[in-house]
Amino acid sequence: MEPGAMGMTLILGGAFFIGIWAIFLRKGASVNVSQGMSAEGLRNANNTPGFGRAKNEFDRKLALVEERRRRREAIESRLSIDENERLANEESERIAKKLAEERENAERERIAAVMEAERLSSEQEEAERLRLEQEEADRIAREEEEARLAAEREILRQQEMADAEKLRLKEIKKAAKQQELESREAAKRAMSELQARLAREGARSSDVQVSLMWNNYNDLDLHIVCPSGERIHGGNKNSNCGGELDVDANVRAETKKPVENVVWPEGKAPAGVYQVYVHHYKKHAKRRTRDPTKFQIITSNGGELMEYNGTLTHGDPIKLVCEFKVATPEERAAKKRELEEQLESVNESRNRC
Repeated sequence: MEPGAMGMTLILGGAFFIGIWAIFLRKGASVNVSQGMSAEGLRNANNTPGFGRAKNEFDRKLALVEERRRRREAIESRLSIDENERLANEESERIAKKLAEERENAERERIAAVMEAERLSSEQEEAERLRLEQEEADRIAREEEEARLAAEREILRQQEMADAEKLRLKEIKKAAKQQELESREAAKRAMSELQARLAREGARSSDVQVSLMWNNYNDLDLHIVCPSGERIHGGNKNSNCGGELDVDANVRAETKKPVENVVWPEGKAPAGVYQVYVHHYKKHAKRRTRDPTKFQIITSNGGELMEYNGTLTHGDPIKLVCEFKVATPEERAAKKRELEEQLESVNESRNRC
């Protein structure tokens, strides 16, 4: 039983016993049993209401109490419903709030996760950028180092090539000098034979002169290309620059010791580069001359003698044997005076000895 109902029962029971007690204790109360046992006949001697009236009053009050109880129960029920609704609403609000908080937390966590992912992505991108920059810097450094090493190797190679070229040029100069000395010695040795042949043919001599000698009956021709480009040979014996082919040998196989000679007037040869060619013009078979034919070229350039050797066979193309550069007449005159002074000094030294 609920506490409210129990309390209401106790109240009503107590009121009932109090009413009975009041009836029996009232002064002059008598019971007329002749009126029957109905509650309405229970009256006092002074015609006051008896038990029946009290009962009615009791029932009325009991009804009031019951009504109040029902109202209170209804109110309590309503309050309980309201309370339950309130609690339900509060629970709903709490759940909704909790769900909202959970959604908010989830959203914050999602945002945090997105931000963390973005941060990690940004860090990864930054790390990738730094890695690429480092790789690029390393590549540039490697390329610069390789370029530096290549440049050093190239400098070393160029230096080695320069040293080798210097050595080669030195050897060439040495060989050329040696060849020049040998040529001069050979020219000096050949001069007696050359002078004899030139004297035999009545040839002239000068400070600039080119002579050709060979030792069979074949017809070799001497060609000289002057600085002007004009060519002196058997078909053009006199040039505009003053050069003359004054001896043209073995046109008809006349001698086994032939000579050809091109000469310029003393001190009149133009300055510049002269080219010397030899052409095997004809082989005189009736003299049983054999090829190849060996020959000598002796050049006189301002008094300096040089000797060159070669061979030709009939049918060979014309051959460039040598070339030499002639100084100006003034330079040749100065050099001639210098040579004469040196010669005089040598002669004086010999005379003193």
